[in-house]
Formats: sequence, structure tokens, C-alpha cells
Amino acid sequence: MDRQLVVEFPWLILRSAPTGGPGTPFDFKLNPATDVRKLAGSSQLWVAEQKIDLSGYVQDSLTVGFRRSFEQKGGSEFISWKGSYDPVSDNVIETTIISSVPFNDNQLISAVAASPGFTIYSGAIDPGNFNRQHITHGSYQMYYANSIVGSSAFSGSGSATMVSVVDNYFSSLEPTAADCLYCYRVVATGAPGEITEGVQTISIPAKRVILDAFTVEEPDLEYMMRLKRSYELANQV
Repeated sequence: MDRQLVVEFPWLILRSAPTGGPGTPFDFKLNPATDVRKLAGSSQLWVAEQKIDLSGYVQDSLTVGFRRSFEQKGGSEFISWKGSYDPVSDNVIETTIISSVPFNDNQLISAVAASPGFTIYSGAIDPGNFNRQHITHGSYQMYYANSIVGSSAFSGSGSATMVSVVDNYFSSLEPTAADCLYCYRVVATGAPGEITEGVQTISIPAKRVILDAFTVEEPDLEYMMRLKRSYELANQV
């Protein structure tokens, strides 16, 4: 039977604010406050988390398969700055993961440096023990300020939309007998600016991920092996 599984991530709007007196650096703050949180142990990485409950299908001994996955956004990426601004060092990275096993914060930080499910990246804080079967849906985008739609020079205050220069997908779309899919959207911002310069605001629009799914009743032995494998994958991370 056909199903459509949907996960929604909220807007991420960051506004810089001084952390101390004159001459101290800015630190990005959520504005307004949402269910997005800063990753533990990081300075400029933010995550929104959701879950897709599949327990009803598991109780009916059904396997969930996937034909395709795709993303939709509710607006444009936007950045503003004040004073001297270096767009090369102040990029924004967005990683979206839907996984059959959960990630801890260090693993999410590592996922920004190297997409999970590939050969382990040696420089990762905690790469986990992920393989492609875990990653039902995965995407990676890197954004820079758009010099065409914005200020012609970055030496003064200005604003611009952001353009994606890297757009990678690493979805496996593997069938699963797991009782839950864990959904993460991680946004990494550039280094904090100074009082008289640097990024002032970053706005990342709401995102919707749609999984074109179906459920099927497999033969008992095949289903039990898949169920066993789902629990093994969840417990080895």
C-alpha cells in the first residue's frame, strides 16, 4: 500500500549579538526562539530534530519501502552583514539526514564535515558506525552570498540572498523494519563577526522532506531477518 511520509523543519533565523563589552565578538542567537537548538560542544552549529513513527507498521509485521525522496523549501536563504565582510570564510552548510538509527551530537557535528554512510572520515570527532543502509534520506548544501542579488561589493554593510554552490544527495532509500526514523537538519554558520564587521543575520527557510513510501507484507523468514537486521543496525551505532 502506498504511503507518503513527511517531516517538517522550522525556519532558522539567527541574529548576531555582542557577547561582552566593546571589542568583543558577536555570537549568533536564535531570533525568534524555536525548537532549533545549538549542538553540544559546538559554537555555530544548530540542529532541528523530528521523528517519523513507524511502530504501527512494525506491529502489523509490515516492511516500509521507499521509491524516492525529495525536499521542498518555504523561502530563500538570506544573509546580511555590517562593515567588512569576507563571503569566502562566512559560508553556510546545511545537512539533512533521515536515518533508521539515532545520531548523537558529536556524530551530527561530524556529519557536517563528511556525509555519513561513506568510508569513515579520519578527522571526524565521532564518525559513528554508519553505512548506507542507515541513511534513508541525506542531502548536503553549501551556500555563499549571492553577489548578483545583493551588494556589488562586500566592503560595506549590505545584504543578499545566498546561492548553493554544492548540492549533494546521499539517500539510500533502503527498506526498513525499524519502528522509527530519526530526522535531523543541521546548519553550520561561519565564524562569529566583530562589533564593526561580519555577519549580522542568517535566515534559512523552513524545509519539508517527503518520502514516497509503500508498505508490503514479506514472507515470514525474510521479514524476521530484516527485523533482526534493523535492531542490529540500531544497536551497533
